[in-house]
Amino acid sequence: MSSILSNRRSFLKSAAAAGIAAGTVTIVAPHQVRGSQANSRVRIACVGQGGRGHMISKMVHEHPGLEVAAVVDYFPKVASAAAKQFGLPENKAFSGLLGYQRAIDSGVDAVVLKTPPYFFPIHSAAAVKAGCHVYVAKPVAVDVPGCLTIAELGKKSTANKKVFHVDFQWRYLPYLVECLKYIREGKMGDIRFVRAFYNDEGREDHKVEKNISELFQGLRWAMSRELGGDRNVSAGIHAIDTALLVIGSRPLKACGVVQRSRKNPVNTATDTASLTYTFPKGVVMNYSGDQFRNYHSEIDMFSGVKAYAQDAHMQTFYDEGVTQMRNADWRYKGGENRNLYTWGALHNVDLFHKHVTKGNYANTTVPGAVDANLTCLLGSEAGRAGTEMTWEQLLAKKDRMEIDTTGLVQ
Repeated sequence: MSSILSNRRSFLKSAAAAGIAAGTVTIVAPHQVRGSQANSRVRIACVGQGGRGHMISKMVHEHPGLEVAAVVDYFPKVASAAAKQFGLPENKAFSGLLGYQRAIDSGVDAVVLKTPPYFFPIHSAAAVKAGCHVYVAKPVAVDVPGCLTIAELGKKSTANKKVFHVDFQWRYLPYLVECLKYIREGKMGDIRFVRAFYNDEGREDHKVEKNISELFQGLRWAMSRELGGDRNVSAGIHAIDTALLVIGSRPLKACGVVQRSRKNPVNTATDTASLTYTFPKGVVMNYSGDQFRNYHSEIDMFSGVKAYAQDAHMQTFYDEGVTQMRNADWRYKGGENRNLYTWGALHNVDLFHKHVTKGNYANTTVPGAVDANLTCLLGSEAGRAGTEMTWEQLLAKKDRMEIDTTGLVQ
C-alpha cells in the first residue's frame, strides 16, 4: 500500500494509453455539480475504516480533487484514529450503527461505502435521499430485494444528476478491455464454455459472544450469510462479474452445490461451491470456489476466468497471471497483471472524481453490478436448495436477510 501517489502516476499513464475511461463524458458548468465548484474538492464521508475501506480513504485523502470530510466506523476508536490520520477534528469522526447518517447530515458531497455488504442498500438509500454521490463496494447486497434497491438507486441517481459508482477493478484492466473488444468483434467466434473460479485462504469463523458487531472487523463478516452473503457472493463475484462481461448476458438458470465445508462451522455462510450456469444460445459456465486455510494458491491461480470456443481460447487472472486470447491463426499476447487490487482502486477513485466533476451521470457500473450480484445469489440459492433455479424464480424471492441488532450502539 506504500507509494500510492507513485502508483497513481503509473496508473494514469497506462489508463490513458489504453483508453479505458468508462462512458461518455458530458461537460457541465461547475456550479451545477455539488461540491465541485472551480478550485474546490469533492467532500467525501468515508464509511468503514477496515482494511480496504481505510486504503480507499487514504487514496481519497491523497487525490488532488477529493477531500476526506468525515470518517465513519462502527467502533469509536477506529473512527477517531482515522480522523486523526486525515487531519480531521474529532467532531468529524462518527461511530455507531447510525454513524453513516450523522456523517451525511454533517454536510458532504459524496459517500464511500466500505462496510459489510448487508448495509449497502441502507446506506446508499440515505445518501441518495440526501443528494450525495455514491461510491460503493461489491457485492452491493446480500439478497434479491437489496439488489433491486441498488438498481433503483442507480436510476434515481442518474435522474438526479448524481454519480453512483460500484468498485470493480477487473473491468478496467487494459488487457481484459482489449480482449472484450476482440470478443465483440467476433475473433473468438461463438463462446461455448466458460470456467470461472475464486479460491481463498479462508477467514476466522468467530463465535458471537455478545452481539453481531464482533463480526464487523477482520473480514469476519464474510463468514456470515446475513452480513456478506455466501462466499460465492462476497468473493466469487470478482470472477463471476468478469465471466458475465465475457459472455455478454445474464444466465437463464443455475444448479449445483454450495456448502459449509470448513471444520466445525460456526457462522452461516457457505465456503465451497460447484455451480453450473446456463446462458442463452447454449453457453455454459462452471463456477467453483472455496476458502480453506491451505494456501493452495501455490497450486492454482486463486481467481480467474477462462473462455472456450471452437479453436479459440481466452483467459484472465485477477493478479500475477497473464491475460491473453488466441484462435487458430491469431493471438493477442496481452500481458501480465500486477497489483490489480491497488491499481483498480486507484483507477476507480480517480474515475469517480472525473464523473462527479465532469457531470457523467450514466452510472453504467450499476446494472452490471446488480446482474453479477444476482447471478451469485442464483447459484447460492440453487445450491442451498439442491435444485435447478431459473432467473425468474430468483427474482420472485422477496425475503430479506435480517441481522440481530440487540446490543448494538446506535
